[in-house]
Amino acid sequence: MLEYLNFTGFIKGVIYKTYLHEPLKEFSLDVFDINQASSYGLIKTQTTEIAYSKWVSPKRTRSYPLARIYNTYISSKVITIIPVIKDEGKDGDRDIIQYSTISWMNLLNIYIVLAYYKTAERSNKKNQSHRDKLSRQQFDSELVNSQINEILAYKQSALHWNKYLFEERFAAIFEKALDSYDSISNSTHINVHSRLGLDKYLTRIINEFEEFKNISLRKSQLASQRELMTSHKLEHLVDGLKATFSIENYLGGTYYLTPDEILFEDNIYIIQESKNSSTSSLPKLPDIQDGLFKLILFSNLDSLICNGVSVSFITKLKLTGKNIIGSIIFPDASNQELEAFIKLNNKIFSHKQKEIIKRLFLEAENNHKLKIEITSNS
Repeated sequence: MLEYLNFTGFIKGVIYKTYLHEPLKEFSLDVFDINQASSYGLIKTQTTEIAYSKWVSPKRTRSYPLARIYNTYISSKVITIIPVIKDEGKDGDRDIIQYSTISWMNLLNIYIVLAYYKTAERSNKKNQSHRDKLSRQQFDSELVNSQINEILAYKQSALHWNKYLFEERFAAIFEKALDSYDSISNSTHINVHSRLGLDKYLTRIINEFEEFKNISLRKSQLASQRELMTSHKLEHLVDGLKATFSIENYLGGTYYLTPDEILFEDNIYIIQESKNSSTSSLPKLPDIQDGLFKLILFSNLDSLICNGVSVSFITKLKLTGKNIIGSIIFPDASNQELEAFIKLNNKIFSHKQKEIIKRLFLEAENNHKLKIEITSNS
């Protein structure tokens, strides 16, 4: 039976330097359209700028939203645009934003823009699994732009903005989303999920915002517990344990999540995210960015407690790939060892992969409590 641990952590603030981010495409706010814009970029006005990323679904495991945010995290002010609900049709998935996502953004000082899908089309894919689903869903761009304008003028922290947004506007935007899916269903003749349960859910939220937190956090805890029993073939888990984390900040925000595994070596807990490629010598860049982003909060923990006892810890991103010769751990390795490792695998790694490895060396060297291991998956 898989053993697991329960941790509680406390975080005061976040300091993190990214080295694996990609260039941000620039957009003028005057002509910015979230439906036409790239997945992440930089919105500019005559006097200021703000980095953005967008989610295609409120679920964190779809389409690498955390990798997109990672690419924007170098900027001084960051927003992320999240749909409150994504319904693919009755035969597809329906995802709803969770309070744990809000807590995560609060802790990382990322401003949330709440969005909903205003239009969609019937999927034209021929295979059976897409026959009765929605595709090409488009945001209400006016709603998105109005919030961006407000955030540009907003002087307080992301935590204050996000708290205001969810307490004062969430219910109205959520109701617009439900009405919009009714309209989309009528125009496309695609049945969507019943809104009856969500109407009741929304009523409870309106009556008491705290209930939204409680419902969402319970779901996050259950999801974490389910993940404890899941073996991910592509994550290359070895001899580690599974664990749930409850992380708090000085303002009382709490969220729950599960890293890939926990190892215990030399009286130190290692909080590890694992990314594997079975076909290439390194995982894809969004996979690596996703793993790094998930470790930002862990690496900034001021304290970690297990079963009532304060424990020592580090964080580690473990990257495994095909045919790698030897292994290396940053920042333990020197520059000479880095060059020797790349030379040893000269025919294994592409030019782009070699550049990624060099940037990973810098990321580990310049961030507290972060290690990065690269090794073979064989």
